[in-house]
Amino acid sequence: MTIAPEQVPIYWQIGQSIHPCAVVTAMVHGDEFEGFVAALDVWKWVRTVDLQGSLMILPVCNPAAAQAATRHTPTRYDGLNLARTFPGVTGSSYTQQLAHALWNLIRDADALIDLHSGGVGYDYARLAGYYRDTDVDLAACFPKAFLWPVPATPGVLSYEFSRIKGKVSLGWECGGEARLDRAGADDYAIAVKRVLARLGVVARKGGGRVGHSRPRIGRTRRQTCSTAGWFLPELTVGSRIKRGQVIGQWIKPDLRVRELVSRHSGIVIAVRTLPRVEPGDYLVLVGELV
Repeated sequence: MTIAPEQVPIYWQIGQSIHPCAVVTAMVHGDEFEGFVAALDVWKWVRTVDLQGSLMILPVCNPAAAQAATRHTPTRYDGLNLARTFPGVTGSSYTQQLAHALWNLIRDADALIDLHSGGVGYDYARLAGYYRDTDVDLAACFPKAFLWPVPATPGVLSYEFSRIKGKVSLGWECGGEARLDRAGADDYAIAVKRVLARLGVVARKGGGRVGHSRPRIGRTRRQTCSTAGWFLPELTVGSRIKRGQVIGQWIKPDLRVRELVSRHSGIVIAVRTLPRVEPGDYLVLVGELV
């Protein structure tokens, strides 16, 4: 399948080929809006400051999914999850070609900031994700967020960039539920601006050190479902839970209801808020505080 012109991601670049070069990506999933709004804010701002490096912004990485407001690329293309497809391949399906084209755009950058949220199905706590311990200070630029060593997940853009290129790679989460968390989007923009200053992409003016004496997540665990049904959660992101604690009601297809309990203890960093679930969907993401 050939990518049609209207399905090619629009990207903006300023200071072409000047290092350090940073890339900001958003809407890898088409139902995640916080990163999109933040990317627009950063692009407006960066043209008013003293640029020392270069910046590329991709506010809509998957146009087909964004137009449909869906997590995956629509099934008329291939139904794949772009965030599990990087670095992509040529001569294959739409999403695989798209991942390959995006990868070729960003692969020579010095740093990547990939902005996500919970989309239609989930609500996420603020997670300042990073892969290398040396990048904790950069991750901590995201206000009021848990510091989060992102689990290694093949096909995820930030993971593959970190693994293959060995450079700064940040993957952040915030909000979701198919709505725009405006405060989260504003803080995303603030955080990106701070990171660009610390990397030397833009001139740094005062500001001092951003401390990271805030909660840090260690191991994360998902509680998934093995059958289809409906989940009515009774907990919120940021709350603490213990193993055996009730997390919500489970409604079977025959409408029988039972309580579900947590299999893990820790801090709730994501909750399934779209009631309908399919086999393999996760209901709660729990992190251990360290």
